[in-house]
Amino acid sequence: MNALPQDCIAKILSLTSPRDVCRSSAVSTIFRSAADSDDVWNQFLPSDFPDGFVAPEGLPTRKRLFFSLVDNPLLLHDAQLSFSLERTSGKKCYMIAPRALSIVWGDDRRYWQWISLPNTRFAQVAELIFVWWFDITGKINITLLSDETLYAAYLVFKWNDSPYGFREPVEASLVLDGTETDDVQPSMVSLMQNPGSEEGQRAELRRDGWFEVELGQFFKRRGDMGEIKMSLKETKRPFEKKGLILHGIEIRPMP
Repeated sequence: MNALPQDCIAKILSLTSPRDVCRSSAVSTIFRSAADSDDVWNQFLPSDFPDGFVAPEGLPTRKRLFFSLVDNPLLLHDAQLSFSLERTSGKKCYMIAPRALSIVWGDDRRYWQWISLPNTRFAQVAELIFVWWFDITGKINITLLSDETLYAAYLVFKWNDSPYGFREPVEASLVLDGTETDDVQPSMVSLMQNPGSEEGQRAELRRDGWFEVELGQFFKRRGDMGEIKMSLKETKRPFEKKGLILHGIEIRPMP
């Protein structure tokens, strides 16, 4: 393989994946040069960036741009949506800020408050003071996402010092535009890692210190149009709920 011209090696590498390209850098000097070429990394960057995207300054190569978008999500849409790339595939990822979600009673200071925390993507996150009716919904235009890709949506959250009322599973749903609501069967998910009930999928602790729980999955086909609606609710048990801190809803490719 080392006898091949560098541009030929670059062509071969562009048919693999970002992970494989990085691994190939250890093979030889010529592979390292090919693996760093803009021609290779252009294949892993989106052919269409979202509206409002501006590449960060000071990134001399397409490889540097790729990993900047992996490690440092960019804020779009008045800083209410973050955009990044998935490390192993280069597929598009998004997180919807709490301010861009529909939160029942979210603007009533008796029930929710807006706070700033370190190491968050957005200027403010939402902290639940208390409610009886818990209902959060987010929407994203499916055309923003990568084609021919299986996605999942996740609620990203943590707890303050006094969580209460979330021991039982809550309803999660994901609906594609044009789907009859009556045809959608919500799934049951547990926001606590050690819930009192064994029913439902449980929250998982992320490397960034937040929790996440999957709301549902969908496949983005080429040419798909419309919105994906994601929701989490608990409106059937009339007791107090409090202590949740909401970071947003993240949409990213399945592994």
